[in-house]
Amino acid sequence: MMDMSTSEKTSLDIFRTILDLGPLSLYSANSKTKFPIGTIHRHIKQLQKKGMIKVYESKIKGRKKIQYGPTLYGLIYYYKQDKKIESLIQNYFLLWIEHKEFQKELEKEGFDVKGDLKKSKTIFQKYMKYFSAVEDQLEKIKHGDSVISRDILILISSALLSSEPQYQKLWQELYQNLPGMRKSLDEYMKNMISSYKSFKRKYN
Repeated sequence: MMDMSTSEKTSLDIFRTILDLGPLSLYSANSKTKFPIGTIHRHIKQLQKKGMIKVYESKIKGRKKIQYGPTLYGLIYYYKQDKKIESLIQNYFLLWIEHKEFQKELEKEGFDVKGDLKKSKTIFQKYMKYFSAVEDQLEKIKHGDSVISRDILILISSALLSSEPQYQKLWQELYQNLPGMRKSLDEYMKNMISSYKSFKRKYN
């Protein structure tokens, strides 16, 4: 496990408890962990706000309690941070695919949730491995530790800004009037399109 603060470890412990025993309500999570109810409440709210857990429909008869289960993003985020989650990821796939909330996320990504689950869980493990690496790269970019060149980061950031109305005109004027900037962008896009076409040919 990577170095984590006490708060991050607490969030991971609560997430793992939900993953192993959930869907769980605030009070059932409290009964299954060593943390006080206030701590669990705070971390559950943080995990929900970050999109790592979400509300699952309660299957308990009688008075309905708000229960929480994992999201795909939550699993991706913690996949490489916790060896247990990484080693049991196929088991978690089979456990949580029984819940419609998790099914919907999988279906949105194109997973087969009704047919060959043996194949789907293998693809799911590869999906987790790939997108956890993407998440790791995003964290490196955020903290300035990325191996991506500054030029590429500028191009990506500029492309994102260009979709905002207030920067659209500026982007167009700079592209038109700065040959060096235009050349860099054109070469980058040309390489991207070429790679994409090659990829499409291979799998079509």
